[in-house]
Amino acid sequence: MDAHVGDQLVIRSRQVGRMDQVGEIIEIIGGGGEHYRVRWSDGRETILYPGPDATVRPAVADRPVAVETRTATIDLRLEEDGAHCEARATMRTSIGDFTGVGTARRNPKDPAVPMIGEEFAIARSLADLAAGLEDAARAAMAAADNTPHHLVS
Repeated sequence: MDAHVGDQLVIRSRQVGRMDQVGEIIEIIGGGGEHYRVRWSDGRETILYPGPDATVRPAVADRPVAVETRTATIDLRLEEDGAHCEARATMRTSIGDFTGVGTARRNPKDPAVPMIGEEFAIARSLADLAAGLEDAARAAMAAADNTPHHLVS
């Protein structure tokens, strides 16, 4: 993870209804940048060893100037009955189509509120789609040459 003092560290939440955590890197600890001292938006400071849900946003002055803009469209299809909802998220790219699938099931004791099942199913299908896109990017990088790569968000 390539990070500098002043960059933002974002920890993505995998729980519905829970916000991402955003903090500013105020110190890089260790020679290889393995962990950081982070000041969170609520004022707390912690030392953090980032996991796979962590990404670094460069400080505004360090952000590269955009050279090209692209638009991607994701097609969402929902199939639903009274107890189940399945969402399919499909994205067409220059190297092929990618599809993520997510499902949600209503507990028979819960009230029938279709939107809740749709939200869960859609979120899960988009997470599955994202994982597939990342796997394809890793495979494309590996096919390009034999040197080890590290994806930076």
